[in-house]
Amino acid sequence: MTAPFHPVLRLVLLPGMDGTGDLLAPLVNALAPSMQVEVVRYPGHEALGYDDLHTFILARMTTAPFVLLGESFSGPLAISIAATRPAGLRGVILSCTFARNPRPAFSFVSHFVDNWVSRKIPPHMLTRLVSPFLLGRFASTPLRSALEQALRQLSPQAMARRAQEVLRVDMRDKLKLLRVPVMYLQATQDHVVPASAAESLRQDLPAMEIVKLRGPHCLLQVSPAPAALAIQSFCGKLRPAAS
Repeated sequence: MTAPFHPVLRLVLLPGMDGTGDLLAPLVNALAPSMQVEVVRYPGHEALGYDDLHTFILARMTTAPFVLLGESFSGPLAISIAATRPAGLRGVILSCTFARNPRPAFSFVSHFVDNWVSRKIPPHMLTRLVSPFLLGRFASTPLRSALEQALRQLSPQAMARRAQEVLRVDMRDKLKLLRVPVMYLQATQDHVVPASAAESLRQDLPAMEIVKLRGPHCLLQVSPAPAALAIQSFCGKLRPAAS
């Protein structure tokens, strides 16, 4: 049984680091058919940073009521967009994400990311390297295949730029500007973003709801049904019209 929600509220999905939006298909399929869903897709061959992508997304916003979901890499983008207070924004959902580098101890490697990523590691090899962190014990042949196909659409330059941005990002100053309800989806077995990332967000967003769901960092791909229920429940509490 699905939770109630306002069908007039559009759900806008910002994808993870791959930027293709293809990996969000399991979640889209798990959501109620009557729910309006828009998946934003980032240019795969342009080395765009957070500022560039912020402009890219903002240009596609409308005044119609919507809820913004930022997955992983796109969490800082969801925060920065929400901080501008778009007319139609009614709520924000953050999935396995952060406002600042979730692993500050690794910031020192930022100067080496370009060299490592730009070596044009074949997508199938890159998939094997990152699957243990993104999928963990939940990895399956279909999930690994979907991940590989998404990575094939991303240029080494674009991947390097996005990795660099994660290491340097800090959107904490924008959290105080949010004026809509926020929900955080936290994976119980996330080996990429630690639980402390959500607690850090809560310091500036004390009313933020944290929903813990069983799964790895790629929570929306591994546990789409529970995630969809949580999303629909959250949307059901929101007002479709401005107050």
